[in-house]
Amino acid sequence: MKIKAVVTGAKSRALALVRTEEPYVIWGAEPMNGGNFLFLWVTAWARRRHTGETWVVRHKPKMDPWLAEFPALRSLTVREDEVGLRQRRTVEWGQQVYRDWFYRDLQDFAREALLTSEGFRARLDSVARDAVVVNVRRGDYYSVPEHREAFGFDIQGYVRAALSRIPEEDGRRIVLVSDDVAWCRRHLGFLRERGHVETLAGPHDMFQDLAQIAAGRDLVLANSTFSYWGGYLASSLPPRERPRTVQAPLHFNRRFNFGESPLLLAQWRAIPDDEFLGG
Repeated sequence: MKIKAVVTGAKSRALALVRTEEPYVIWGAEPMNGGNFLFLWVTAWARRRHTGETWVVRHKPKMDPWLAEFPALRSLTVREDEVGLRQRRTVEWGQQVYRDWFYRDLQDFAREALLTSEGFRARLDSVARDAVVVNVRRGDYYSVPEHREAFGFDIQGYVRAALSRIPEEDGRRIVLVSDDVAWCRRHLGFLRERGHVETLAGPHDMFQDLAQIAAGRDLVLANSTFSYWGGYLASSLPPRERPRTVQAPLHFNRRFNFGESPLLLAQWRAIPDDEFLGG
């Protein structure tokens, strides 16, 4: 194993000396989807902006719906078979604040690369704009034991704490956006005490979910990159269209940063665990 590691290291160093040509390629880590892809694209966009170097992101098949929804992302994407031997590649997540991007980059990228999509703007016009939007992320966060250990937290307590900070007269219409609506109906019944609770009507896709998060009047975000991007989009809208409040759990992922999320915008309200544990 030692010999193999030495050979691999020597090969990597040799390739680094050869791979100096632009555009530089963010290869991406595994596994990735959704909001994680957007962090790669904003990293490439921000590096172009701040360094003058050309950076692109390696295409993955799961990116295709995102490229169709947000056409401006195509200029930041390259197919693997188009990458030359001499082009530099990096394997990363694109989530290192102040190294990969600044917070202003997130919002400028949202305005210039995402909110310029005519299709997505049409979605924003089709969803509720006068509601409290509660986003709940379940899925593999809770079905896979190692993910549950890292991402899982007291969703009920957090949602209660977040709603308590929204005046009752402003929370009479609640739109629930979740990948597990059935779980929410079983465990978040207290939402009905605040007002009328609804979900997106009829067949819809993840971009309709994203638009509803971005369009809400008051946002209660989940600890997920998809939810964060809904918040970034919302906070990047023209001032009159932005939400009045955005709240998010301080908790994101226990594997890094003592579990605290570095991906929240300063203008949002972060809610730490000790405000709702046992709630």
